[in-house]
Amino acid sequence: MSGFKAIKNSILKVKALLISKNVLTFLVFLVLSGMFWFVHSLGRERESIINIPVNYIGIPEDVKIISELPRNITIVIRDEGLRLLEYNKKKTIPLTLDLQRVYFQKGEILITADQLKTRLYSYVLPTTAVLSIKPDSIAIHYYKLATKDLKIKLNATISLANQYILSDSIHVEPSNVKVFGPRHIVDTMKAAYTEPVELKDIADTTLIKTKLRPITDVKYAFDDVNVGVFVEMFTEKKQQIPVTLINVPETMNIRVFPVMIEATYNIGLSNFNKIKSNDIQAVFDYNEVTKNQKRRHKLQVINHSPYISSLRFSPDEVEFLLEKK
Repeated sequence: MSGFKAIKNSILKVKALLISKNVLTFLVFLVLSGMFWFVHSLGRERESIINIPVNYIGIPEDVKIISELPRNITIVIRDEGLRLLEYNKKKTIPLTLDLQRVYFQKGEILITADQLKTRLYSYVLPTTAVLSIKPDSIAIHYYKLATKDLKIKLNATISLANQYILSDSIHVEPSNVKVFGPRHIVDTMKAAYTEPVELKDIADTTLIKTKLRPITDVKYAFDDVNVGVFVEMFTEKKQQIPVTLINVPETMNIRVFPVMIEATYNIGLSNFNKIKSNDIQAVFDYNEVTKNQKRRHKLQVINHSPYISSLRFSPDEVEFLLEKK
């Protein structure tokens, strides 16, 4: 019985070996035939499609394009399969169309089929035939925008920490911007405003970037501006200043009491010694005196210095005596 099993096993092994050899031979011939077919097909002419991205440059800022520009151009080409494989190996470089030219108030720029075809031939091999281009031409409709140079104004709510003061004016850089838009809108614009900014309890120099407030159909030469808020600690300073008389007729003499008053104000530590004697004025205006017919007159507070804040006088009004010469 054991001898029978051994013979049976030997027969099965030989059968399996023959079958495996047949399969292997079949696979070899299948691969070879596939290779021959592939090589043969590469020699035949075939068609393929290439999508070429388009970049538009040279459009002035004061020109509005109102037609939808194609972002891709599709070309159908024909060549041998082997050469078509080369198009799949390399990355397609965008086609750049330079629209820099003289623009009128409104009009159309036409890039013709011949112009496109001439440019697109640089994308194909000499043996490749271009069968079709879509779109075959590009019509660009436009109109010119009104322009205006405007001051930039900061739309901000700023509060300083206790015992702090602005050491300099708030800086907005750039300070001006050129705007472009329909004339009926641009002509009404007096300034370009930033988007709202809120800064609370500022106790140190603060530098931020903010955007210009968008307006429908209006564009700016740039969108971002830099804002600088410079602060420092302040101290209180007192100063004796004379009463300044103005608009007094040559036929009149005016005597005021007192002739000197005390000015009290806040000033940053770095600017403490920058105040000049004529930066602060307590003004007695003769024209105002003749209107009210009183013997006491409230003084006008005039501050010529950007470093001074919270200016007040003591006393803030004086007695006076009018005398004819």
